[in-house]
Amino acid sequence: MGPRAIAFAALSLLAASLAGCAHEQVAQGPYRWAYLADDGDPRLAYGRPNSDDVVLMLNCQPGQDQVRVSALGLAGQEIVLTSGKTESRFPAQALQDDMSGSRLLEGRGRTTAPALASFRKSGELTLMNNGRHSLAAASADRGKVRAFFKACGV
Repeated sequence: MGPRAIAFAALSLLAASLAGCAHEQVAQGPYRWAYLADDGDPRLAYGRPNSDDVVLMLNCQPGQDQVRVSALGLAGQEIVLTSGKTESRFPAQALQDDMSGSRLLEGRGRTTAPALASFRKSGELTLMNNGRHSLAAASADRGKVRAFFKACGV
């Protein structure tokens, strides 16, 4: 399975895990962070519970200082994240999901990138593509953020 297929499969799996039967449910409530590591592939996603509305997903390989950052509905050649006064840019490529027609921007970088290191400590994260979009972790979600980075081994 190629990297694109893996990225779409991971986003689909994550959406299914967050949503159950999302096509029959109305998105309720605020966006939240979800941590998944059921197959040894730690993933942290920001989206609406009980829906397939996933904005951002982080994937890592445990023990390696590498992260894949995926964002739906974005265009461009990089994903820009900030946390506090730090900024990290992840070179990215646009992918198209032929089944859903959705656009996916996928970037790669280091799990220890300055914005992600700050996010790990503070829970504050902002997606800078197409304006400023706060993805801050609520206090109830900060444990999920810490668990993700711990599973990544950083």
